[in-house]
Amino acid sequence: MANLLKSASETNILIVDDTPDNLRLLAKILESQGYIIRKSLNGRMALQAASRHPPDLILLDINMPEMNGYEVCQQLKELKITDQIPIIFISALDQINSKVQAFEVGGQDYITKPFQELEVLIRVRNQLLIKQQQQQLLEQNQRLEHEIQERLKAEADVRELSVTDELTGLYNRRGFFWLANQQFKIVQRIQMFCCLLFVDIDGLKQINDSLGHEIGDRMIVDTAKLLKQTFRDSDIIARLGGDEFVILVHIESRNTDEIYPRLQANIDRFNQEHNYLYKLSISVGVSQCASNENVLLEQLIEEADKLMYEDKRAKRLGNH
Repeated sequence: MANLLKSASETNILIVDDTPDNLRLLAKILESQGYIIRKSLNGRMALQAASRHPPDLILLDINMPEMNGYEVCQQLKELKITDQIPIIFISALDQINSKVQAFEVGGQDYITKPFQELEVLIRVRNQLLIKQQQQQLLEQNQRLEHEIQERLKAEADVRELSVTDELTGLYNRRGFFWLANQQFKIVQRIQMFCCLLFVDIDGLKQINDSLGHEIGDRMIVDTAKLLKQTFRDSDIIARLGGDEFVILVHIESRNTDEIYPRLQANIDRFNQEHNYLYKLSISVGVSQCASNENVLLEQLIEEADKLMYEDKRAKRLGNH
């Protein structure tokens, strides 16, 4: 976790206290760790200093003349430029009411005088770490929002082309390759893992031959619905043709163990709920990709296709 923090020499801390001895003591403690320290003797100076050059953290005394720490904190939280700065209150008051009020006006922590050096350093470091994590989360969400907008724009462009499968409403081969290659670029930029599933309906030819193509088409449509129920909207699901489907899936790590059981559970539930002339069954192959791997989409499909046939062969031999 330590590598999330800015270095101390990049970290700017503002100390606000009307007692010069307290300012000197806190400054000495924090400067010993390399932090950049600024000092204010009253609330008015603190507001000016924080607005002019927002610090990474503020240590704020409560009992000060003219404007106390609570009032300073409230004004800081009302200003756009300073509302996200974490504030640690410092006070000789150890009553619960004082601490409650400190948190109610927007403080993040509370240190009681006289100061304990180790406590000051730990509380300061914790607040800086929390702020850094929040900033990283914010930046990650902004990146994700940008990627989503790019994806929506790409999908809008795709809809103008002939890219959907008429029978199932899924993407067809052309749509899949167009969108999946776009998604590959995003995966590499934001450094995520993905995997590709190659899905084949078991026994579709026999169904077509024995029950007719209308029943076979219903089997294809049911499989498409199950795939849409199993995977997220952000995953790309397509019918390549006939009884073959592919899905490009975002995953948190290389672990894909939970994907097949989830899909199989949905198929089992479907077969229990529908008393059709057939039981739905599929064979699946899964290939993986990572952001640092220079792999082509065609290679992933070829690998997953081979693994799917191994799955189908295992079923025929009674090993699955």
